[in-house]
This record gives sequence, C-alpha cells and structure tokens, in this order.
Amino acid sequence: MEQKYIVAFEIGSSSIKGTVAVASDDSGHINVLAVAEEPIRDKVRYGLVENPSEVASTISAIVRRLQQTHGVAPRMIRSAYVGISGRSVASIPCSVTRDFHAELEVTDNVVDDILNEAIATPIGDKSVVNVLPVSFSIDGSTVSSPVGEFGHSISAKVNLITCKPKMKNNLNRVFHERCGINIAGYVVTPIALAKLALTPEERRLGVMFVDFGAETTSIVIYRGGVLQYISTIPIGSRNITRDLTSLNFLEERAEEIKKAVGDAMPQNSATPALVTDGHDNSEINNIVAARADEIVSNIIEHINYAELKREQLPAGIVLAGGGSRLRNFMELLAKLSKMKTRMASISSSITLSTHDIPADRVLDVTAIASAVAATDKVTECTEMPQNLNQTPAATPARPDEYDPFEQQPKQAAARQPQDPARQRPATPARTATKPDPFDDRNDISRIGTYDEDEYDDLSDEFDDEDDTNYKRYKKKKDKKKRDKNESNESSFWVKLGNKLTGLMEEDDE
Repeated sequence: MEQKYIVAFEIGSSSIKGTVAVASDDSGHINVLAVAEEPIRDKVRYGLVENPSEVASTISAIVRRLQQTHGVAPRMIRSAYVGISGRSVASIPCSVTRDFHAELEVTDNVVDDILNEAIATPIGDKSVVNVLPVSFSIDGSTVSSPVGEFGHSISAKVNLITCKPKMKNNLNRVFHERCGINIAGYVVTPIALAKLALTPEERRLGVMFVDFGAETTSIVIYRGGVLQYISTIPIGSRNITRDLTSLNFLEERAEEIKKAVGDAMPQNSATPALVTDGHDNSEINNIVAARADEIVSNIIEHINYAELKREQLPAGIVLAGGGSRLRNFMELLAKLSKMKTRMASISSSITLSTHDIPADRVLDVTAIASAVAATDKVTECTEMPQNLNQTPAATPARPDEYDPFEQQPKQAAARQPQDPARQRPATPARTATKPDPFDDRNDISRIGTYDEDEYDDLSDEFDDEDDTNYKRYKKKKDKKKRDKNESNESSFWVKLGNKLTGLMEEDDE
C-alpha cells in the first residue's frame, strides 16, 4: 500500500500518549516518527474520561508537539485512532448458527453476515467495540478456516469485546467536539498490546498477557492461536501508592518513595536497612508487599475464570505496563503462579526513529498504531497545509506611509518627477510650545496663519500725517487682541483685569 501517516492515542489513568507513525506495507511494520506524553491526574478514572475539557486541553498540547517534530512537520493532524481500555472492557462469549436449505459453499459474505449477527446480539447496557472469532464448525465439525468449505450449516463461537457506551461518548466529545480531530477508529489496547508482545508460537501454545497499569490490570489469554479470554481488574499500582499515604505521606511523595525503595519481595533483598523520610524501609515495604501479593493473586485467579488450567498455558505469562516496573514484581508473579514469566519488549515490526521516551514506555501507543497498520484499510490521519506553496500576499503599507494630500505611499510619490511650478510651498515647522497670547506672530489656528484682521496687512499704508486714522486702527487692533486673550485665558482674574482695562480706555476717549 502507499505510505500513510497513522496517528494513535492511548489515554491512561496516569498519562496520555500520542504517536505519529508511517506504514508503507500490509505486514504491520511501522516507522514511529514522533511520540509525546503528558501526565494527568484524576482526569481519567479506570479508563473512563471524567473531565473531557481538561483531557482535551492535554491532547491539544500533545498534538502541537507531534506536529512540530521533524519528519511530521508541516503536516497537520486531522484524525486519529484511539485506544480503549479500562475497567468496563471485557469479553462476552457468543454463538451463532445458520442453516442452509441445501449444501452450499461458505464464502466471505456468509462469514461477515454471521459476525454481524453476533454484533447485533443484545448485551444489555454494553457497547460492542470489536468481535473476535474463536472457532467455526461446518455440519458439527470444527474447521480452522470456514471459507471454501461446503455444508448444510455453519456455527461460529466469537468473543464480543464490549465497554460502557459512556467511554466512547466521552472520547468523541474530547476528540471531535473539542479538539476538532475525527476518530478514525477504536482499538482495544490490551489486545493490540498482546498481539505485539506475544509471538505466534506463544499464542498457539497458550499464554497469559498481563498489562499492569496505574488503576487497572488487563488480562488477555490466548490458546490455539485465538483469543480465549479478556478481562480488566479494577486495581493497579496506584493502590500501592495510596496504601503508603497511611504513613503520612502526600500521594506525590508516596509515589516517589514507591519507585525509589518499593520492593514486592523485601525478604529477598540484600540491601541494608535504611530510613526514608523518618520511616524504616522495611516498614514501607511491608505495605508494598502486602498489596503486591493481593494483585498477583487476583491475576492468577483469572485463569480459573477463563475455565482453563495453568497446564494449558505452557508459554507462561508475559508482563507489561508501568506497574510492572516495581522491584521484584515479576519474580513474585512467577513464584506464586509457578509459571514462567517474562517482560514484554518492543517488537521487531516497529522501528523507533525517536528516542524521546524509553521504548518500554511507548509500547501501548505504538501497539495501537501497529494494529491499525496490519488491517486492510488504513485512514490517512494527516494532511499537508493547502497554502504551503502559495506566495504570501504583499503587505499593505502602514497608514503613516501615505501622503494625506496625494493619497499614495511616500516612496512611490518620491519616484514621480514633479513640476516645480506645481509644488506647494513648504510649511514652516511648528513647535509644541504654548503660544504667547500677546505675540502677534503666534496668531495661529488649526488650519494655518490667523489672518482675520484686514488691518494687519495695511499697517504700512498709513503715513505720519494720517495720525487720526492710525490711532483708530491701533485701538481697534488692541481691542481685538484683548477679546482673543479673554477667550484663550481661563483665569478669572485675568479676564477681570482685561475687562477693567477696556473700561478705562473707553473713558480716555
């Protein structure tokens, strides 16, 4: 197939992870270009989004980081595959039988119709996420592959993978409504992880896969190459952290202590007795070990719930998840189960082009991308910006670059030759100082020189012999100056003084 960009998200109780990977063939091999992780607390409980608004904000931050990564930029994320996991995820066995009127060949369409009929089976308040075939029978005989067989009837045993409808509804609110990202499909994270971490031989022999998370522990059992059982225990490594708060630690500090000195089997530890925050480490690890024993006992009990025996799972137990990093937890699981146990590791079908996060911590989100790449139809999750190759529009000149008279940019006007006869005279520079009301040279208004008094330009026409006319002109001009001063000055005493001066001059006449 053509190269496609796959975007995947895993929303856990302690963190949210996102990845962008490239798939170029149908084998499921992917090249992981970018991975981003953001911690969260009390926003997702047991796999269910409790606060869509804050979870959406965290996802938006992850999207921005992914889009800025070399190999992804300048592509924009438009859709994503989302993992589903948590307390409500479980498998429900279902059987469907179809009889034919005559001996017919079983085709792909017949198998699809049977699977669709199984999906339509009423299952109460649960929502079907996926359907996984367990076995097929033709005329009562079990067959490995029904397509191409002939018979009068066909029966199918399947596992319906279900979850609460609210889980999918809240995920849709987060991605589609708040982040503007379409959900290309849902992937059951524990199944995707098991397919990635388990070898085909282990799945055929019989194996238990355990994903030990912060608030939940998922269990997937394979036998005969098909999934036989899936369930989720509502308990995780955070229960150990909360137990440690009984020693008067804040939860954040209890988490740090658990990671630093916590030991699921303290009796096997050869380290000397130490004290942490005023408490002996043996006191701390008594609490850790007690809860670890309980979690391991619950894990082992699910073999009985699947109606299997330990001898039917000779490939043992494969362990994954953040909680599995607790010191000696894997050893405790092997001891109590009496089964061989190993840690899950990144598959050879995944190439990590980024090392921002350790490989064991990105196993879940990369497993989602790998499961998508192995399907027949893969949705392209990114797109190139449409205006990437467009020439940016010319930036308009700022308003202060325009001549108020010519209405064109100053630079453009400067390049145009002008007729000296048509050029306007230069306007004298003006100062910001306050004008003196008694200085004739400062009779200036907003639009130019104050030239209302016609006698200003006629003063030179009077000669010494025309004393009478000159005195009248002088008196009239002084009176106008006083009137103007009166309008400009705001002081009451100045106005009063000007008025008295006027009265006195009238008496002199």
